[in-house]
Amino acid sequence: MNNKKDVGILGLGVMGRGLAINILREGFSVSVYNRYEDSEKDVVSSFLKKHQKKEKLSGTTDISLFVLSLSKPRKIILMVKSGAVVDDIISTLTPLLDKGDIVIDFGNSHYLDTIRRGKNLKKYGLHYLGCGISGGWRGAKFGASIMAGGSEIGWNSISDILYKISAKNPNGKACCNFLGFEGSGHLIKMVHNGIEYAMMQSIAEVYDFMHRGMRLSNDDISSIFSDWDSENINSYLINITSKILTFRKENISLVDLIVDKSMQKGTGKDFSICALQYGVATPTITEAVNARFLSNIDRSKHIKYSSRKNLKNIDHKESIIVSSLKDSIYCSYMSAIIQGIALIEKVSSDYLWNIDIQKVLSTWEEGCVIKSSILNNLKNDLNHGNLFDVFLKNVHESKIHNLRSVILLSSKYGIPMPVGSSALSYYLSLSSVKLPSNLIQLQREYFGSHGFEILNDPGIINHLYNENT
Repeated sequence: MNNKKDVGILGLGVMGRGLAINILREGFSVSVYNRYEDSEKDVVSSFLKKHQKKEKLSGTTDISLFVLSLSKPRKIILMVKSGAVVDDIISTLTPLLDKGDIVIDFGNSHYLDTIRRGKNLKKYGLHYLGCGISGGWRGAKFGASIMAGGSEIGWNSISDILYKISAKNPNGKACCNFLGFEGSGHLIKMVHNGIEYAMMQSIAEVYDFMHRGMRLSNDDISSIFSDWDSENINSYLINITSKILTFRKENISLVDLIVDKSMQKGTGKDFSICALQYGVATPTITEAVNARFLSNIDRSKHIKYSSRKNLKNIDHKESIIVSSLKDSIYCSYMSAIIQGIALIEKVSSDYLWNIDIQKVLSTWEEGCVIKSSILNNLKNDLNHGNLFDVFLKNVHESKIHNLRSVILLSSKYGIPMPVGSSALSYYLSLSSVKLPSNLIQLQREYFGSHGFEILNDPGIINHLYNENT
């Protein structure tokens, strides 16, 4: 009797366990393996014991037996931390695999690492997929957004499983797509995470404005966020924010007890570095990354500097209507999404990946952290205009007016809003008839003879250098 399993899960952290349960629920058989045989040897046995009635589940702490437990072509999903660990596992797996087997990295690997790994495994006749997955442990267990890239043969072999375990949009379509070759799937996930940083920071800034500036209670702010989510933003992050603001610990709001330091795993920083390398302006997302760095400055410095200013209450006569705050989030969301898509288009063009932005947006419809109706609106509009036309159409003057009001008041009352401010500057820069870059070019010419262009006179000239010689 053939007892080989359909797919293997390597790594039984919370995500790996959730994914295994999801795959089993969809009728496929699963073999599991956890690499730490000493300190965490009981992980596999505990998981098997908990799900002992699952006839289609097996597991081992021996990687050779794990590989042998899978039907060919073998499909092995890596659920481990990104970085050197992935290379270590691949080097261990490679001699155990046969030509045609498929390795799928579900971690947050850098897309350049995925390209390198895919090319290396191809030499051995192995197929490699880099799959970005969003939705946290709930998504892994109940349906996530899956962004796949790499070997098309590998994709065709496992796509039926990935489609079934992914989230579904209201029309029942899977939020799972093959988006291109090599590292395209992990590129899309990196961009997703960059947008996520900006969305989270924009919500936090508006929360800070209402809580410290307007002196609204956490319960009041929770209700406001709940109202916004039921209106036209329909954002996963706003939805969960409305919930977590009601959490209590010993009858005190949990959020008020948490140290105000924002941690990160590096994908936001990777996004900003990538954008700089490709010359794509992504200020809204980069400001969100910077905000996390600023939050980690030594606490004594924050206290020292805060003593130099007293935060005043926003006078009720001057307090802006709640819809203006909502529009500041809307504009920040829109700016971040547009900037993320611009980076995807640039990298895709340079690598000749031909990534379909419509597919990207449909992948983000459900199951992912950045889910929002704003994405759906963009999906429709991008069929009828280029990226920046769509941005300027959606961020129209009334919303910008409200955002400007928010930023003016935040500055007046000492409440930092770096993402909101950046979204405003991004809009103003795109919609300005003229930017002061002409002065910068002349400065560059003066000290470095870098040249400049004259209006209606094509070609670079070095006016000052020629005069001085």
